[in-house]
Amino acid sequence: MLTSVVAPTYFRQVFPPAFPSKNNPTMCSAQRPKHLQWKPRHLDKTIDSFSGKLSQGGLVFQQNFLIRSYELDPNGKVSILALLNHLQESSLNHLKSVGLSTAESFGLTAEMIRRNLIWVVYRLQIVVERQPSWADVVQVESWIPRPGKRDWLVRDYKTGETILKATSLFLMMNKKTRRLSIEKEAWAEIEPYVLNCDPIINKDKRKLVQWDLHRADHVRTGIAPLWNDLDVNQHVNHVKYISWILESAPRSVLEGHKLSSMTLEYRKECGRDSMLQSFSAVNRKGTSHSAEDEWVELDHLLRLEDGSEILRGRTTWMPKYSKGCSV
Repeated sequence: MLTSVVAPTYFRQVFPPAFPSKNNPTMCSAQRPKHLQWKPRHLDKTIDSFSGKLSQGGLVFQQNFLIRSYELDPNGKVSILALLNHLQESSLNHLKSVGLSTAESFGLTAEMIRRNLIWVVYRLQIVVERQPSWADVVQVESWIPRPGKRDWLVRDYKTGETILKATSLFLMMNKKTRRLSIEKEAWAEIEPYVLNCDPIINKDKRKLVQWDLHRADHVRTGIAPLWNDLDVNQHVNHVKYISWILESAPRSVLEGHKLSSMTLEYRKECGRDSMLQSFSAVNRKGTSHSAEDEWVELDHLLRLEDGSEILRGRTTWMPKYSKGCSV
């Protein structure tokens, strides 16, 4: 009775082949459903290479990123976490493109691998001009202005309008001892690729406050890293910390304002078994405590439950419908 399963001939007449053949070279437009009658676009005219390119003798790396729908925040704009991931990606690709690292080493140079060293972020400062939307293309330029530092400029690919500026200070840490290390031979590998220029952002000279927990307006406890929060160095990626400090930010600020600037100091790494607490204190730049048309400044502290500080930070927020930034 298995032969009864074989499709009769008339089915092949009702449903013509979907693939080209001698008898049916292609499905004509009249046979297609109306919603499938489309003409392909010339993608080569609208999409630039996303693999990146070098300029200024390899000292500057430029890469484009398409904003994906899953990178948007509740306001429909790209999240700051997504933009910072783009910055990190461009940095790794810069080192790989000039031959300092490989796809397997994730930004580590040959001398760093020999000495068992990894990169860690010590300080990060960001100025946000505006947040792109879904399907926008952003262009990230990355370079090393001084040994141990890295700068980024993010612009709208179509208009050239500045979206974000960022500067950072990187250190080397021994992967086994987890202690900071100064190895001249490792730094010497990077020196030929230093642009030797002024930082893209003037350093915020205000010290991040010494925290007194009694001044915290908002607290979030019981924060535990997940397996997917760890990176290849077996600790929590520095971008993830930002999501944790925003967990304790007032909801009224997150809903009624947009991020203008951020200054962070990373003081200690945390791993898979860490338990953290996030604290925020509000410093409003105005007279009213609840007005949505005022700039807001938040001080942040991220620490382990035993009291060890993980991160100190300061964020500045502008009213959602305001233009321009504070820095």
